[in-house]
Amino acid sequence: MTTVFAILKARPERVSEVQQVLLELKRLTREEGGSVDYGVFRGDDGVFLVFERYVDQSACDAHFATPYVSAFLASVPELLTGEPQVEFGTEVSDSIPS
Repeated sequence: MTTVFAILKARPERVSEVQQVLLELKRLTREEGGSVDYGVFRGDDGVFLVFERYVDQSACDAHFATPYVSAFLASVPELLTGEPQVEFGTEVSDSIPS
């Protein structure tokens, strides 16, 4: 399972628009075959936290290659105060390696 964590800071005058765009991305992403979960959370001062889970890295790569993700990334300079902070990870198991 591949997980994506993203922190996005909306321009003050674009907070509502960023929220709408992220919710539309959530809707579209949930229709993807390899998408397991997609959550959008709103923090203080126009900060949005996005949590995405995919069945594997290939599904994650396919997501980032979609036209709607490309369109969102192209709009980042207009909507956000800077580039999104994005981290990728794989879930660790409960067992402790010896």
